[in-house]
Amino acid sequence: MALAGLAAAVFSIAFAALVPAQLALMSILDAGRAERAASQISESRFTGDLVEQTVVRAIAPVAGEGLARQAATVASDDPSVRDVVERSLLDAHAQIVDSDPPVEVVDADTAVGTAIVSSILDTAAANGVDVAALGVGDSQSLDPTAIAVDAGLPTVVPDDLPRLGLRSAAETTRLVALVVTLLAALLAVLVHPRSGRALRGIGIKAAIVAGAWLVTLLAVGWLIGLVSDTLFGEMIEAVWSDAVPSMLLLVGGGALIGLALAFAGIALDGFTRTVGPSNSPRRPPRRH
Repeated sequence: MALAGLAAAVFSIAFAALVPAQLALMSILDAGRAERAASQISESRFTGDLVEQTVVRAIAPVAGEGLARQAATVASDDPSVRDVVERSLLDAHAQIVDSDPPVEVVDADTAVGTAIVSSILDTAAANGVDVAALGVGDSQSLDPTAIAVDAGLPTVVPDDLPRLGLRSAAETTRLVALVVTLLAALLAVLVHPRSGRALRGIGIKAAIVAGAWLVTLLAVGWLIGLVSDTLFGEMIEAVWSDAVPSMLLLVGGGALIGLALAFAGIALDGFTRTVGPSNSPRRPPRRH
């Protein structure tokens, strides 16, 4: 009984580690979803409005509202600016989740600021406007981050992103937890004097863990929404939203499987008690 109880406890711990590792790999650590989300954010109206407001605030005081609006409209729809935003978001994602990200990490704020300034200069040149009239200096002494700094461009990615290698850690956790989960469940059922009761306990534990994560998903989504105050945060929220249906299916299926195992254990326990030695027909007493 003690060994069966220990195995059941190990099963609970391993399964509790397996579920979040799998959820992370199919959501915020998924490279494919990150690419789709980065493309979605870079092409979104949110990014366009952000760029437009930044350019207007920076240029309007020195070059007039009309020229500022024209440069802002061009910059907000400039494919090169959008492309830099997308690549900056993907680089930031890779820096956190990959165990071997690029050796040199480009400052996303500087990269986006440079792209915006380049777009403004191109617009000025196409309209025969003196670059100095834009208030960003001449092409020889241009500070690529001047507009972003002066206009208070919201941070594209958080400062000092760590190199965590989260995907590798999650994959290792998933593999180890899966093996331990299966072995612990098998051991708990085999060594318990009443296998049906052990199976019922395993099923209940699995249903509880999966059900808890079913509720936790809602809380995690809410928290991600609260901290998505940067373009990178918007991308993470988009990745999470894209994965929500699959994650709900996973934890919902896990809860149902757990309940099915619990009912199977109840049935097995009832069956073994019915046909067990204690219920076998007694032999008639011998006559002397």
